[in-house]
Amino acid sequence: MSPFRSYALLVRWTALREKTFLPFAVLIQGLFSLGIVIGYPLLFPQIDPRTILFIATAAPSITLITMGLVAVPQQVAQARTEGTLDYMRALPIPRVVYLLADLTVQLLVVLPGVVFGVLVATWRFNLPIEVSPLVVPAVILVVLTATSVGYAMASLLVLVFMFSPLQFPADRLPDWLAAIHRVLPIQAMGEVMRGTLAPTQFPVSAGPFVLLGTWCAITFAISWRVLARRT
Repeated sequence: MSPFRSYALLVRWTALREKTFLPFAVLIQGLFSLGIVIGYPLLFPQIDPRTILFIATAAPSITLITMGLVAVPQQVAQARTEGTLDYMRALPIPRVVYLLADLTVQLLVVLPGVVFGVLVATWRFNLPIEVSPLVVPAVILVVLTATSVGYAMASLLVLVFMFSPLQFPADRLPDWLAAIHRVLPIQAMGEVMRGTLAPTQFPVSAGPFVLLGTWCAITFAISWRVLARRT
């Protein structure tokens, strides 16, 4: 069987395996974006337009990151418990095909929440969001990096990301914490999403894209290696 056919069949198989979870996940992603966009400004009645843009453009980033770093490790752990992961490893298909199929399903799950969050933010604050064409590769790169890190976390480590500069500028952090976030992918995720949803207010350079690409490649390779192991 060709890798392309294997990929298509695995995407369908993964979606069917998660059919009870997927509608709930899509709903949660939408409500999560809605809560961020609507809820946070209630805590701060007087907000300047730039801060509003930070909140509005952070909602898609947090939605994508949460799915990758929270939901994916739980699903991997469940697959191990149920024996699904062992069954997949026994199939005569490249492990990378299974990984790509799973990442594709995760991408399809989070996209409705991202679109919904942007639309609600635009309506709620009457924002002049100028969506850049780079938003498509930005979303894909954020999802791939977050889910790849999620796979690596589920297999190798537990990563806690608190006080991440998503809804506020990184210059508000202590110097030591800001230095850490310059090499971690979370800040870069927020920058590429913010810079492609509001490029006039938050111009983004190639640096965050390169950093995310590096994290994506490394964590994808780790996840692939773990999936390829038979023991």
